[in-house]
This record gives sequence, C-alpha cells and structure tokens, in this order.
Amino acid sequence: MINSESPIFHPQSLSIVIPTWNGLDLLRVCLPSVLAAASAYRTKTGAPTELIVVDDGSRDHTVSLLPLEFPGVCLVAKPTNEGFAAACNEGFRRCRFTLIGLLNNDVWVDQDYFVRQAEHFADPSVFAVTAKVFGWDEPVFMTGGRYGRFRRGFWSVYFNYDISPDQAGEWIDQRRLLSAYAIGGFSTYRCDRVSELGGFNPLLSPFHWEDVDLAYRGWKRGWEIRYEPRSVAYHKVSATIDRNFRKKHVDAVSFRNRLLFHWINLHSPTFLLRHVLMLAILFFTRILVLDLDFYRAFFQALGKFEKVRELRRSEKAKTTRSDASVARLLKTFYRTAPIRVFWEKPARVSPEEEPLSVRPAECRHPDHHAG
Repeated sequence: MINSESPIFHPQSLSIVIPTWNGLDLLRVCLPSVLAAASAYRTKTGAPTELIVVDDGSRDHTVSLLPLEFPGVCLVAKPTNEGFAAACNEGFRRCRFTLIGLLNNDVWVDQDYFVRQAEHFADPSVFAVTAKVFGWDEPVFMTGGRYGRFRRGFWSVYFNYDISPDQAGEWIDQRRLLSAYAIGGFSTYRCDRVSELGGFNPLLSPFHWEDVDLAYRGWKRGWEIRYEPRSVAYHKVSATIDRNFRKKHVDAVSFRNRLLFHWINLHSPTFLLRHVLMLAILFFTRILVLDLDFYRAFFQALGKFEKVRELRRSEKAKTTRSDASVARLLKTFYRTAPIRVFWEKPARVSPEEEPLSVRPAECRHPDHHAG
C-alpha cells in the first residue's frame, strides 16, 4: 500500500511530488513556477495542496539549503540514491491527498497546469493525465499525447501527437484525447490507483519505462490515460540523467527495462508469441553488427526472470482488459481523432503557437521576444 493514511477528503486535493538528485540549481529555477501553480490551483478549486520534494541521496546542498530557501516545501531526504522509481514511490507514500501531480525537478509549469489536468478526474475512469511540453532551450514542441502501437513484437511508444485547437476544439472541451501513457515527469495521477498498482515498479530502477509500465497496467485494469494540451510546461530534457550517466549506459538500461516491461505485462498469447519470435530474430542477428550492448541488456533482464515471473502472475490475475483490447482502443482513437503524429525530431513552433507568458524569461528564444 503506497498511501498508508486516508487522504484528507476533497475530490481535487492535490499532492505534488518532485524527485531530485543533485538538482538544487534546477529546483531554484523551477520551484517558483510550481508554487505559483499550486497557489492558483487552491484559489480556483478551493482544494488543499502540498508540495513534497524527495532528495534521492544528493551530493550537492539540496538537503541543507532547500528548506531555508523554500520553507513551505516538505523535504524527504533519502540517505542513498536508488533511482527515479524508488524516489517517486517514497514521495507517493507521503501523499495525503486525492491527486498526485508528479514533476521532474527540471520542469517549469504554467499557472493553470494542475487546474487543467485535474478537470479530467471528474470522470471516474481516468487514471492519469499528461501535459503538453515545450523545449526549455529552444522553441520546440517536445511531448504531447503519446502515440503507442504494438508492432514487430514490441510496444513502440516513442512518438508524440498534438492537435490544433481550431480543428479539435470539441475533442479538447469534451476531454476525449487519449495517450498511450502519462509521462512521469509531467503528469497527474489518481492517488488511490497509484496505491492499488503499487507505484512504479522498482525492478525498472534506476530510470526509463517505469511510467510506461504504470500506465499500461492502468489501461489493463480498465482505466484511461488522457492528454490535456491546455496544461503546459517547459522541460530541460534529461538534465539529471545526462549529468550523471554515460549515454551508452542509459541506452542499455532503457533496453533492459523495455524487455522487462514486455515480459511482465504481455499476456495475450498472440502478442507474446510475436514478441518471442522477434526477440529470437534479434538474438541471432545482432551479433552480425557487433551489437554487444543488446546481449548485455538481454542477459541483465534474463537475470531478473524469477521476479519477472512473480510479477507476471500477479498482474495477469488483476487485468480486465487484454493487450489486444488496449491496442485496438488506441488504434481506433488515433484513426478517428483530428491529430498530427510527429514521426521525426521535435517540431519547432512559431511565436503564435507558444504561450509566451509560460516560458521562463531566462530561456526565451530571441525569436520569441515580446515586442
């Protein structure tokens, strides 16, 4: 059980959780926007909020200086670094309220960021809502609704979609935009369901695929993940990970966790067979291009198979929606909704497309300078 105490009842009460590791400088820049958004949320909803920062064994001065500089923040100090999933779960355990707004330490949010996401939770089928995110250092659309499809034996969840308010106003107003998953760095979750799912899977530590896993388990429980394009944030992409890990290590961990995700959560026989066949093809062909990282990640995942089997049995017993049903539901949405999928690198946006009042003044692009 993640939340050991009964939440203080208000249907929109909000706990904001921010995990951090050696990120005091990022928090100094981003926390003021989060505090302003929390204040706006209290004013507009009448609901209480709390802000919990989980320090994951930082070596900087976060633990000593953050309480002095931001006295209204609840700081949870972990003695050792265990990764994103463990830090988030520690924060989840401290949450007292109905909703959990989860943010990275390198995210600057609009004042209505939480208000717009919380509106979705009037629908009891909603588990999580994800935001529209622009690049911090340049005016690009970074993430929006996530486009997910099962192909070549794997779930592919790497692409974003967005909409035009002129073309999809009804879809936005009726909150009909789905997302394959809610990105852990800028999403809001229903607290009791995070608790029911056990939070992020610690097997996927230190990072990557834990948010996909949580959302997918939610889909298979019969819940929905949605996209709210009016909830806007700016993100310094992988600021913490890039500082502390080599890219080669990050890629290996990501692929290992991608394998673990599939082995735990694929239960439909045809989906599982397609995955095994593709994995066999990869196993016997990656050596031809000397892709030793594939084998390293594969055997690391295989070393966790006993735990995988245990989690697989547990998840399979609790699902109400099959893998095939999730795939069909998302496919139908992508075909019928007025969306644009971004297959390439992040798209540059014009000044008219970006809400200038949101972008932190220190990182506004020259092209976006207000006259």
